[in-house]
Amino acid sequence: MTQLPEFLGSTASRILPRILTQVCRDPSAPFYGSCDRNWWHYKIRDFPSIILQQAGYSLATAAELPANSESRDKLLEIAKASALFWNERAIRHGAFEEYYPFEQGYPPAAFSTLAVAKLCHQGVVALSEIRKGLKIAVGQLTTRFEAQAANQQIAGTAALSVIRSLDRTLISENLFNEILSKTLALQHPEGWFPEYDGPDLGYLAVSIDCLWDIFDHTNDDRVRPAIHSAADYIAWFILSPIGKAGMHNSRNTDYLVPYGLVRLALEDPACSASAVVTRFFSREPKEPTFHCFDAVDDRYWCHYTGHSVFRALALLKKKTFQRPQHELETARPTNKPGSGHSLLSSVGGATALVSARKGAITTARWPKGAVANDFGWLVDTGRQLYVTHWWSNDWKVEGDVGNTSCEGYLVSHKEHTSTPLKHLILRCGSFILGRWLIKVLKRLVIFKKPENKLHFSRTVGWDKEILVINDTLQGLSPAVTITRAPRTSKRHVASADSYHPEDLQMLVGTTRTENITLSGGTFTCETRYLKAVGS
Repeated sequence: MTQLPEFLGSTASRILPRILTQVCRDPSAPFYGSCDRNWWHYKIRDFPSIILQQAGYSLATAAELPANSESRDKLLEIAKASALFWNERAIRHGAFEEYYPFEQGYPPAAFSTLAVAKLCHQGVVALSEIRKGLKIAVGQLTTRFEAQAANQQIAGTAALSVIRSLDRTLISENLFNEILSKTLALQHPEGWFPEYDGPDLGYLAVSIDCLWDIFDHTNDDRVRPAIHSAADYIAWFILSPIGKAGMHNSRNTDYLVPYGLVRLALEDPACSASAVVTRFFSREPKEPTFHCFDAVDDRYWCHYTGHSVFRALALLKKKTFQRPQHELETARPTNKPGSGHSLLSSVGGATALVSARKGAITTARWPKGAVANDFGWLVDTGRQLYVTHWWSNDWKVEGDVGNTSCEGYLVSHKEHTSTPLKHLILRCGSFILGRWLIKVLKRLVIFKKPENKLHFSRTVGWDKEILVINDTLQGLSPAVTITRAPRTSKRHVASADSYHPEDLQMLVGTTRTENITLSGGTFTCETRYLKAVGS
């Protein structure tokens, strides 16, 4: 198995040229420093997505690696240009933009400001050259609070912590401490921060990265325990027999970013993070297995993932990682009642991960690698599509050592097609309404509530070595079409839905039998998953 430094090193050497390709590197061009290739090169976007300016921080971090010593000065030069370009856009009406002009989005403000502020802190760009942009960013980050997507709020708080270390006149100590206290209070006692009503490991790993930034610039004693608690929550999944979360996340991510976890592992080799990075950031050299990094697109290498890889690798160049001699046992207890996750074990050593607050979607793994995934159902009434795998706290959840069940009403879904007319209306609306339009859009594509129309119940448990799932749908019309849900989530999350092998094959070394009845508006199905002979 590859060692951690080698895996991250090979990843870094592969992604650096791809990140550079996204950045305008021509000093004579008016776009110099822009990191949105769709805008400055292809001309297929009419504004630059400012959140991509994080790529400049990636280049500055990569510049300090020994492998890039000969190109260090040029990388830092381009990184400075990215910060200057950011400042030009930040002082315009409607900043900060990610998805459409005049957006005033919180994520682009938080993440791009954090990256540029750190470039300034490292001396890549002078404060006087970006102070106007920072001032506008502070105005937005101090008057908004993103409790529903905590990683964004943590990134915004991290940006404010760096800015305070640069210029304390831009934000008062009392206001900053109030925001920090409110941000840390978002953490659930189980260790996770809320992301669309529940935990998501990908965004939790991002949160850990940003918590380290807060700690570095505040030395606040409350931050380290928050980091440890978040890492332990990630370990509950990664060190379990399932070894992942994926669709079981509230926001459907498949990735972890390495910096914060690697840093924790280096500082405390005995902690759970050491085992997590050992298991997650490695692959077999002779027969390389799929890794989430294989499916990260260029936008997200620029967005955040890239500089987390470079930062982690920089740490490993300074300090040797001590791989745990014995991997930690899976954290106990076997369920997380706060998030609704359960690990159900069979008598023969098979394990099922059940997410009751997501319609009890289930992933089961048998010894020697046999796997079965069951992500619920899609119900097409002819006029409306309904889904069972929608994360919601409205599910009624029950469970014990042997089984887990949930019941509740389904969420309706409609795909939104992008058209010129819709974008014209969006641009006009955003120019006038600014940030207030975002609330309307989130209600349309993200924060939906169940409708009291179609009722669904599911029970998951083991019958010896057979996984048994019993489903009931009520309130159906005669013309209804019911199909098994694919891996793809219907909830919009920008960083989700990257390719995963489960897109092509949800059963590996297992067989599925089902007993379905549909009568009087009620659908029932008993599904049994069994390890195939010889698997």
